[in-house]
Amino acid sequence: MAKDRESKDLASGKKGAKNKPAKESHSIGGKIVGYLKGVVQELKRVTWPTPKEMLNSGIIVVVTLIFFALFTFAFDSASTKGVTALANTTASKETTATPKAPAPETTATVTPTPSATATETGQ
Repeated sequence: MAKDRESKDLASGKKGAKNKPAKESHSIGGKIVGYLKGVVQELKRVTWPTPKEMLNSGIIVVVTLIFFALFTFAFDSASTKGVTALANTTASKETTATPKAPAPETTATVTPTPSATATETGQ
């Protein structure tokens, strides 16, 4: 009777059953099939959560997410205000004053005098 249960467990893959390793193949297709069979065997061993457990876990995740988002926002706001206040206290009035508009540039036009032209040309 015990042997019958063990053989059924082996065939169905239940707990306590020793699963045979997947056959090794040297071709790429055989390796892929062997891998997928291993994945299916592992998924049969997984203990899946109930819908109630999933809901509770989801609520915990959302509450934690909101908490850390608010914490990050508060820390960022406080540090921005602190750095701004520190920069304002250490800055001198000269660096914070608005710059004056630059004076318009005057372009001087140089007109040659007749005496300068005569000496340059050799007359």
